[in-house]
Amino acid sequence: MPITAEQKAERRNHLGSSDMAAVMGLDPYRNASDVWLDKRGLLVDDQSDKPIFVAGNRFESAVLDYAEESLGWLHRNPGTRHVDGTTIAVNVDACTENDDEPVEAKTVGMLGPSKEWWGDWGTDQVPDRVIIQATCHMMAWEREVCHVPTFIAGRGFIMFAVHRREKIVSAIRRRAVQFWEENVLAGAHPVNVTPHLEIVQLVKRTTEVQTSVDPRLIEAWLESKAARSAAEAIEKKAKAAVICALGTAEAGLCGDMGAVTYFEVTVPAHPVDAYTYRKLNHRPKGL
Repeated sequence: MPITAEQKAERRNHLGSSDMAAVMGLDPYRNASDVWLDKRGLLVDDQSDKPIFVAGNRFESAVLDYAEESLGWLHRNPGTRHVDGTTIAVNVDACTENDDEPVEAKTVGMLGPSKEWWGDWGTDQVPDRVIIQATCHMMAWEREVCHVPTFIAGRGFIMFAVHRREKIVSAIRRRAVQFWEENVLAGAHPVNVTPHLEIVQLVKRTTEVQTSVDPRLIEAWLESKAARSAAEAIEKKAKAAVICALGTAEAGLCGDMGAVTYFEVTVPAHPVDAYTYRKLNHRPKGL
């Protein structure tokens, strides 16, 4: 569900369920530093308009429709609930009518391959970040289970269920209090954590202000750029050698390595923007 500018500002005053997964180091997409920058109000925006989030919001209704087939009628967007003794506040997607159990809808692989593994129907075989999110919902709603209906590209609709574990509950409480007091309120950046590039690029800048930067950081950056350029040059040379070896053929067998193909591919974009290019592709033996 899209949120308003006022809701975005309000969310800086507490930790959401997805924030907790990042703060605990269990989210491959965000970390404690990313959350700290957001809660301190240092970012120009909060990334909620990224295509991945927009797609998730638009498909959320369909996922909840699917969930109603097994859970019955759902109360959607029931509002914000707080976890006593912490600054955690959650906005669950829905809750069941009879048992008031939280429901967290998910979409996976909508805009590309997922970095995470999702298991079998009816289990709690979901990514760690989802375990944390679901547990936060159970803490706020004081329930023992959180339903996680999910649409996974290539697999379809799947229903998962995460059950409450007190060890995880205790860990979340402890880390939430520590992070808020020692980092957010104290203004101390989390140690040994570097924000993701796409997040740190959104930090508000003050004009005509200079600061000191450790020269070693600049050296590491320049060395990595040089290494990337060198690797790209090596890759281009190797790719040219493979294409040359194909001669005029579109495909070639390469022993135990399988096969390699090189032919025209049309990108299925908007008719005005569609384009065709030649793509070199390796297919391992057996595929």
